[in-house]
Amino acid sequence: MSQQVTAALTRHGCEVHKFGGSSLASASRFQAVSRIVQQQAGLPWVVVSAPGDTTDALLAIISRYQHAEDISLPLARLTTALQQLVSDTLAAQHAAIVLTTLSGWLQQIPDWLASEQINEVLAIGELLSASLLAALLTEQGKPAQAIDARDFLVFNGGEPDWQQSTTRFSRLIAGTQSTQCHIITGFIGRDEKGGSITLGRNGSDYSATLVGALLGAQRVSIWTDVTAIYSADPRKCTSAVAYQQVNKRQACQLAALGNPVLHARTLSPLSGTATHLLVRSALQPEYAGCAVEPEAPNQAFLTSLNPVRLVSLAGRSQIDADALARELQSAVVVLPHADNADNADHASGQCWLIPSDVWPDAATKLQQQGCHPLADTIDYYALVWLKAGKQQQVSAALAHYLQQLQVRHLYENDQLAVWLFKQELAVAELNQIHQHCVVSKPSLQLLVAGTGNVGAEFLAMLAQQQQALAEDITLELAGVFNTRQAWLGARLNPTLWQEQLATANRYSTAELLDYIQKLPAPKVLVDITPSQQFARQYPQFVAAGCHIISANKQGVTLPLTEYRSIRSAAAKAQLSWRSNTTVGAGIPVQQVIKTLLQSGDNISRISGIFSGTLSWLLCKYDGSVPFSSLLSQAAELGYTEPDPRDDLSGIDVQRKLLVLARELGLSLELAHISLQPLMPEALRAGSWADAWQRRELLDNMLASALADAKAAGKLLRYAASLTLSDSGAKAEVKLLQVASDEPLAALAPCDNIFVIESQWYSANPLVLKGPGAGKQVTAGGIHADVAQLCQQLILTGASR
Repeated sequence: MSQQVTAALTRHGCEVHKFGGSSLASASRFQAVSRIVQQQAGLPWVVVSAPGDTTDALLAIISRYQHAEDISLPLARLTTALQQLVSDTLAAQHAAIVLTTLSGWLQQIPDWLASEQINEVLAIGELLSASLLAALLTEQGKPAQAIDARDFLVFNGGEPDWQQSTTRFSRLIAGTQSTQCHIITGFIGRDEKGGSITLGRNGSDYSATLVGALLGAQRVSIWTDVTAIYSADPRKCTSAVAYQQVNKRQACQLAALGNPVLHARTLSPLSGTATHLLVRSALQPEYAGCAVEPEAPNQAFLTSLNPVRLVSLAGRSQIDADALARELQSAVVVLPHADNADNADHASGQCWLIPSDVWPDAATKLQQQGCHPLADTIDYYALVWLKAGKQQQVSAALAHYLQQLQVRHLYENDQLAVWLFKQELAVAELNQIHQHCVVSKPSLQLLVAGTGNVGAEFLAMLAQQQQALAEDITLELAGVFNTRQAWLGARLNPTLWQEQLATANRYSTAELLDYIQKLPAPKVLVDITPSQQFARQYPQFVAAGCHIISANKQGVTLPLTEYRSIRSAAAKAQLSWRSNTTVGAGIPVQQVIKTLLQSGDNISRISGIFSGTLSWLLCKYDGSVPFSSLLSQAAELGYTEPDPRDDLSGIDVQRKLLVLARELGLSLELAHISLQPLMPEALRAGSWADAWQRRELLDNMLASALADAKAAGKLLRYAASLTLSDSGAKAEVKLLQVASDEPLAALAPCDNIFVIESQWYSANPLVLKGPGAGKQVTAGGIHADVAQLCQQLILTGASR
C-alpha cells in the first residue's frame, strides 16, 4: 500500500470488530454493541451482519416469489419489524433518516426479484445494520460512517481479487475522514463483472478477516454469543471445556470440520499475516475471549457432523475436497485410514463425509468432474475427535464404550479419529466420550438451592472462588433455584444470577431432576434453604448423581431412619454428604470431630454455646435493664428470628447438638436430647404479639436466674452438652451457671464456643470459638465444604 494509505491506517487505528446477527437482534443489542465499540481504543473498524433473522426472512420472501406465491404479507411483516427496530434504537430525528433509506430498499424488492437481482435483496439486512449502528454511534457522540463493502471487496471466480480490492480500499481510506469509525457491511461483495454477490452463511466473519488483511490490522475480534472456543459444542456437550487459546493450525482444521464458531474461510485471509484473531462474547464482553495464535499449544476437540453421507471415491481421486467444500459452503471431511474397513469400497481409495442436505448437489458436481462416487444410502451421525497430540490414542475403555454404542465405522490417524453412528448420540453419551478424549482438568457442576441472605452471599463469592480453584479444577455454576423459579444452564455467570433468576421460568421437581440427571459428573447440590421438605428430597438428588453440601440443618436432623437412608444411598453411590456449616457457621467443628475420630482419639464430651443470638443476650444481660429490652434490641439488630421464641425455645440448639451427636456415630433422635427452653411455658401459646404483652414473665424468670448466679459468683450461659460414658450418652440443652474461669464464660457477644474433651484432650480441652452466625462466615464455610470436595475430586480423578 502507499505511504498515504499507511498513514491513514495509522490515524484510524487497526482493529476490526465483527458483530453477528444475534448480537444485533434488537434495539437493546444494538445499544450493547455501541457500548462495546465506544470502549475500544482509537477508531475501530466494525463489520456487521444483518439484524437477527432478517436474512432468513429475505430468503423466505425470495423462495415464495420463485414459487410464484404472494410475497406481500411476509414483506409487510419484515417491513414492520425493521421499522420498529430502527424506531426503538434511535431518537426520532435520526430514525427518520434511516427509515427513509430503509423504505427505499424495501420498495425495490419486487423490481429486484423481477430482474433476478437476488443478491441485491439479500444485501438489505447488512446495509441496514451498518446504517443503523453508524447513526447510533453518531447520536451518542462517536461519529461513524456506514460503508458498503461492495465499494471495495472484489472477487474473481469466488476468490478475493486482492489487487482490485487493495486499490479500491486504498482509495476509500484516502477519501474518508480520520475522525470517524467505519461500519462496514459483512456478507456482501462484487464479482469481477461488478455484480453483487453474497459470501454464504457466516460470510460476515470472512468479510471481517478480509478487511483485517486489507488493513494489516493488529487484531480481528469476532464477537459472537459464546465466551471462548470450546472443546465441543457447549449446546450439545455440557462438559465442554472453554479454551483461552487455540492453535492457528488446529483452528483451520476445526473450521474445515464445520465448527460452529470458526468457519472454513474465516482464517484464510489471515494466513501469513501478523494479525491476531480473537473470539469474544458480545453478551458477556467482560470475558477476555479466546485467542487464535500460531504458537498456542494444541488442544483436544470433539465436533459433531449430523447427518452425513459416507462417500467413497475409487482409486486416488484428484478432486479437491476443500474446493468442493467452498462450492457447497459446507464441510467436506476427508477421512483417514479406516481401521475397521468392512467392505472393498471403503477399504480402497478415499472416503469423504458430506452433509446429507448438500449430498445431491455434491454428487452432481463430482460427476461433472468425471468422478463417480459411491455413497451409502443411509445417513450417519459422525463424531470427530481432533487430537491434542500424536500420543493420544483410543483407550481400551473408550473402545469398549464405542462398541456398546454400536459404532458403525471408525477412522483414525495421528491427528484425528472419526466415528460413525446410525443414530445421534444422547447428551450423556457425548459427555462420556468427551471425558475420554479431552485431556483437561476435572470440572464440578454446581447447583445452588436457596437465594436468601446466605445464598446470595455464597453466589457473590463464587466468581472469586472459581478463579482461586481454576488451576486445578473448573467450578461451573449449572443452576440457581428457589421455591419459585430456576435458572438452569451450562457455565452460568454467577454475577448475573439475580436478574436471570427474576425472569426465569417456574419449574417442577421432576423437570429439575431430569435436568440434573443429564449433567455430567461430578455434580454437587448446595442446599442453603431452611426447608425440611426439600431436605427429604436428598435421595432423589443422590440418585441423579449429586454430592450434597448442606447448610440446612433439617437434612442432618431428619428422623434416624431417613437420615441413615440418605447416608447409605450416598455411600453406595460413592458420593459425599457434607454439612459443616449446620453447626457453628464457618467454625470447622464437625471437621475437627471427624479428624479426631479418624486419627484414633476417643471423644468423651462436647459442650458449648451454639446460638449466636442467645450468646449475645446472656453476655449483655447484667440486670441493669429487663431481659425483654435486650431481646427487643437484638431483634432490631437482626440477630433474632422474626418470632424470637424460635430462638428462646432452644430447639435450634437442640438440633445442632443432634448434628454433632450423629457426627460421632450416635443413634440419637431429637427427642433423646433433654431441652429446657429459655422462656416460661406460658409464652409458647398464641402469637408473638400476644406473648410480648406478657413479657414480664420472661423478665422475672431471667431476673431470678441472674440473682441466683450472682449469689454463687457465676455467670449465666445457655449451653448444650453431650457426655459419653459406658452407660450411654447423655445430651441436654439448658440454662447454666458457669464460673468466670471456665471456657464458656470467656466469650464475646454473638460468638459460639465448642469445648471438646477426649482421651487426648482431657486435662486441657480443645476449644473452638468464633462467630457462629452471619451470612459472610456461613457462606465462607459452605465454600470451604466446596473446596474440600474439589480436593477430593482432584485426588480421585473426578470420576464421580
